[in-house]
Parts: sequence; structure tokens; C-alpha cells
Amino acid sequence: MEILSQYSYLGLFFIIFAEEAGVPIPIPGDIFIAAAAALPKSNYFIIVPTVVLATLIGSTILFTVSRKIGNPLVKKYGKYIRFTPEKLKKVESWFKKHGGTAIAIGRLVPGLRIINPIAAGTFKIDYKTFWFYTAIAAFIWANVYFAIGKFFGGILTFLTHTY
Repeated sequence: MEILSQYSYLGLFFIIFAEEAGVPIPIPGDIFIAAAAALPKSNYFIIVPTVVLATLIGSTILFTVSRKIGNPLVKKYGKYIRFTPEKLKKVESWFKKHGGTAIAIGRLVPGLRIINPIAAGTFKIDYKTFWFYTAIAAFIWANVYFAIGKFFGGILTFLTHTY
């Protein structure tokens, strides 16, 4: 958490950006959002837009790379995991029909957030659809963890000043 105290909002941006771009981070970004919000002088109007922007930029990188190489890789190596061309067409069709909802819900489920842009890119979801639903989900995600951080930060402040 030292990165938050040393680099503040810029540190938060780079942590979320790296995680969303697919860089393995040992601590989930959720924790960093809550920790940033728990700081006494945290600013909602900086933290939430920072998280949304970092999410959009980072996940766009993963989406773009997957869009270029994901589908060809699935077509070439899918047979080794029993992912036939027929299954590929079914999944692509499903994603085209339910892509926006799948993106929004998938981004809010821990463990699926990073897989989501890979799937969206691989199965050729329209970028505007991807961006729109990612922005909505990132806004919800940032607000939930901001509220959690504020709540627990308030409790800690209360406890340290009461006893």
C-alpha cells in the first residue's frame, strides 16, 4: 500500500492500468481502490474517474491484442482443447447477441474481469459495445470499492480517535 501513500492517485492509476492490461498483480485492484478511499483526504471525484480511465485504457490494450491474435489462436489450437469450429461459431454468435450484458456482468465478477476483454476481443465484439459496457461496469466497481474503503476508513478513524 506504500505506492498509494507515495504516489497517491497516479499510483492507483498505474496499479489498475497494469492489472487491466493483464499484468499479474499479487493484490487485487479492488483492495487498492478501497485503500485509496480509506485515506483521510481521499477525493471521490478523483478516485472514481481515475479507476474508470485506468480500466478503460488497460482493458483496451488486452481487448486489442486479443482481437488481433485471439481468434486465429483459437482456430489453430482450439482442437487441442476440443474447441471445434462449430463451437467457435456458437460462442461468437452468443457473444454478438449477449456481448454487452456479458461484458458488464463479467467485469463485476472477481476472476472474470481480466478474462472479459480477452473473450470480447477474441470473439470480435464491437469496440464501442466493449467500451460502453466496460465503462459502466468500471464505474460501478469503483463506486462499490470506494464505499467499502470509506466505510472501513471511517471505522478505523473512529477507533483510533476514541481509544
